Amino acid sequence: MNKPDLRTIISLLVVSGTVFHAVVDPVVAEDQEFDSSVAAILVKRCTECHNGFDLKGGLDLLSKTAVEKGGDSGPTLEAGDLENSLLWQRIASDEMPPEHPIPQEEKAVLAKWISGGANWGTDPIDVFRYSSENRAGYDWWSLQPINRPDPPEYSRRISKQKWNVANNSIDNFILAKLDEHRLLPSPPAEKEILVRRLYLDVTGLPPSPDDLQNVLVDDSTDAYERLVDRLLSSPAYGERWARHWLDVIRFGESQGFERDKLRKNSWRYRDWVVDALNQDMPYDEFTKLQLAGDEIAGDNMYARIATGFLGAGEWDEVGFSQRSPVFKRVVRQDQLEDMTSAITQTFLGLTVNCARCHDHKFDPILQKEYYQITAALAGTFHGQDIFVDVSTPAELDDNRKKSAVYEYRQNLAKEIGLSDFEVKQLGESKERYGDFSQYSIKSQDPPETHVLLRGDPETRGELVQPAGIKSLKGVSAEFELPTDATDSRRRLALAEWIANKGNPLFARTMVNRLWHYHFGTGLVDTPNDLGFNGGQRSHPELLEWLADEFIQQEFSIKSMHRLILNSATYKQSSRSREDAKAVDAGNRLVWRCTPRRLDSESLRDTLLAVSGQLTREMHGPGYFDFTTFNANSQFYEVFDPVGESFNRRSVYRTIVRSGRSPFMDTFDCPDPSTKSPNRSVTTTPLQALALMNNSFAMRASTTLANRLVHEAGDSIEDQVVYLIRLAYSRNPTDEETEDLVQVIGQVGLVPVCRAVLNSNELVLVR
Repeated sequence: MNKPDLRTIISLLVVSGTVFHAVVDPVVAEDQEFDSSVAAILVKRCTECHNGFDLKGGLDLLSKTAVEKGGDSGPTLEAGDLENSLLWQRIASDEMPPEHPIPQEEKAVLAKWISGGANWGTDPIDVFRYSSENRAGYDWWSLQPINRPDPPEYSRRISKQKWNVANNSIDNFILAKLDEHRLLPSPPAEKEILVRRLYLDVTGLPPSPDDLQNVLVDDSTDAYERLVDRLLSSPAYGERWARHWLDVIRFGESQGFERDKLRKNSWRYRDWVVDALNQDMPYDEFTKLQLAGDEIAGDNMYARIATGFLGAGEWDEVGFSQRSPVFKRVVRQDQLEDMTSAITQTFLGLTVNCARCHDHKFDPILQKEYYQITAALAGTFHGQDIFVDVSTPAELDDNRKKSAVYEYRQNLAKEIGLSDFEVKQLGESKERYGDFSQYSIKSQDPPETHVLLRGDPETRGELVQPAGIKSLKGVSAEFELPTDATDSRRRLALAEWIANKGNPLFARTMVNRLWHYHFGTGLVDTPNDLGFNGGQRSHPELLEWLADEFIQQEFSIKSMHRLILNSATYKQSSRSREDAKAVDAGNRLVWRCTPRRLDSESLRDTLLAVSGQLTREMHGPGYFDFTTFNANSQFYEVFDPVGESFNRRSVYRTIVRSGRSPFMDTFDCPDPSTKSPNRSVTTTPLQALALMNNSFAMRASTTLANRLVHEAGDSIEDQVVYLIRLAYSRNPTDEETEDLVQVIGQVGLVPVCRAVLNSNELVLVR
């Protein structure tokens, strides 16, 4: 081994500002210096391999005692004797860390520390205190309080473009980043393209020819802004964006696992989401009701229905029916993990379930903190008989009186005095929720919650109470609940901690989701993970500004939509440019609008709308595109449904976990058993074949041809014009008209309709 010579040692100490004369510092100052510099280097460079769990070379560098003990090679540190300290010898020779030598300036810090007596600070070292190449610490960006920056300036090379490059502050952040990379924004998209993009983005449906024409002839300066407002006020907005939400929360209408029984009343939660979004319910209220609606407004059936979020995932009926209490405890912990991970990933962008068995390996989350969150859910269970209909004769015992009809009847008069949001719903409640149907979550007295050593339910450790995660700055992790707090009160405390304005992750996570759905990629491209394993921020300052703006707008989701949709950034053309692709092929800098394929639901809805088959009935039980039978387990046989009742929007399709739609799956409809914050987008030959040969697509082509004849008349040229307006939301070019008239004359109208419905221009949003 090559030992460092004395000259090297002296030079390092001089660099660090230390000479070999005595320096007298207070003990506190030395402790602080150790914590702020030495410990940070050890965590960043050494402790990934040398810690209490992973003793490479038998060495643990996390505590003073362990360092003094040393490892397989003997004592590690000689305090005050730099040259004879084995730790220094390994570091100075670049032998450690292997393949990644410590930078000279960090070596200088360690040399100064050892020569000065190797005084120790916090013992053991808190590895969560420091971010490194291997993990996030307390200083990780997403855990810090939101700090609203001022919109930046950008150079004249950008501002001198012939179009209006900036409409609001969003554009300043985007343009400044483009300026850094010597890129220019793209010009605005053509009006027809932008209108179609806006309709599909906000409502999931293309504009009708009449709607398109009305927009195109409106030359007023605020025409686009008024269109944005009109679409955000459309009931179709809630249907479109509810589907996004249901992706995130793993919503399914069957239990999953072996038996996969149908949940006949899950649609009520889906309807609640649609209505809440259409009413622009503040996002903090939207969140709290889903976690603790029964505590916030237990007399209100809508608030209770909102807690369907907690039961939206799979439920292992077979596991809970086992005779073995040990097995049941394992299944129960799996259920708690499902709820916990759904809550933290959805509302906070954190993957806390890694801490079920040990402290999180990548984010500053203690195992104890994971169980503190599960303690807030310890009394929450899936209920099998969630809804009770009074039209069914039954003897109601005390428990059922509490859960359903009795409660609804006793509180019916109180329903009249509800909030504005609730009052607007009452007019339709009879049809949508049954004459006397009441949602009731199965809530029990919460049992004690212990840290489970290595996640084993049979090895219980410290008793814990409901609380949050201390590493989140800006909000206290203490819930300050009495030990006998009810299940719903515990969940309310959790909800209030999550939705607190000071919680830095709450607003950041949601605005990142909104950006993701509008642009195809979030400012962080992993919407459910803003931790260490998540993606890098493309525009850190913009994310901060949007998060703070969301709070300033009182968590109005529609206000954030309006801000994004009115930006010049959103209005950009989707045309590719070689100069920009050479710098940013993935368009993370947003130098254009990224073309996106319609998702499976929007594609199906578009085919129905264009062909004139779409049924706009809202709310209520979904349609079944399967038959089902019971043989201990429930089985589903998918079929191709035909008829008006099956032509509703895809959000009203009853989604069972083992009865998947082949057509929808071909276009990447996600598995409802898993959280899908970022859908896969594939391009396969099966997609073209499905649009050409699937019976649903063929039926749409035939119906579209009949619609053209009926609504455009006998003129083939008029039929062509109407076809292109319906499918592409624009007028055909003269060349297109001439070619299509000729082809229709040769092969007929139906084959041409099939070709148009299978074209890129219909499938892509540009």
